[in-house]
Amino acid sequence: MLRTMVRPVITLLAASLLAGCTLEISTGSGAQQPTQGKTAGRGRAPAPPPRSGTTASTTPATNPAATRQLPKVPATATKVTSANVFGSGTTGPFQGLAYVVPESTERLPTSTRSLVPFATVYTDRFAIQSQEFSSGFPGALVQNEYFFIQYEGRFEVPKEGKYQLQLTSDDGAKLFIDDRLVVNNDGVHTEKTAEKEVTLTAGAHWLKLDYFQAARGKVALQVLIGQNGKLASLVGVR
Repeated sequence: MLRTMVRPVITLLAASLLAGCTLEISTGSGAQQPTQGKTAGRGRAPAPPPRSGTTASTTPATNPAATRQLPKVPATATKVTSANVFGSGTTGPFQGLAYVVPESTERLPTSTRSLVPFATVYTDRFAIQSQEFSSGFPGALVQNEYFFIQYEGRFEVPKEGKYQLQLTSDDGAKLFIDDRLVVNNDGVHTEKTAEKEVTLTAGAHWLKLDYFQAARGKVALQVLIGQNGKLASLVGVR
């Protein structure tokens, strides 16, 4: 009986080897069929594909404020070569374009599309104490009332955290950081201060400061920044 069972197995094994098959014998209830070709190796299971949104980028994030450029100066905006209280011809980090506004102006313009700049000034900080203003803009216009200046430029903070920003103006002013309004001191008024606490990341930030003077008289424009009540003039960087 044993010989009878062994012979078919040997015969099947020999036939499989001649045909180039691999024979697997199962001790279970189901018989395994011969596999054509070479013996299959036990390879590693393929790695699952990365889940959507979890792939880490190898490109470092860029700070838009670090590479942003100052607005192009139109030919109509004469560069003020002599110092006045709002700046001078020295190339400072903050560039200001000056515009004439209607004598009915009581608020800052919301757009400059309909305005033509007549002068360009530069400064590294805003520290204009309250004073009479009659000189105008040397080399451009003797415009000592009803004008609007839009400053833009870059500044930096050393570390991330909460910062106090203080804006003093006579008449109205608005302070924007990274295109977001942070301090609003608009309107026709005498010297007045507004302040706000904001969270800033370490590094470069873009400042936009809008200021206007109504009827001839005193002007003032100061921007201070600091932490824990210790404030100093906000200074720009190139």
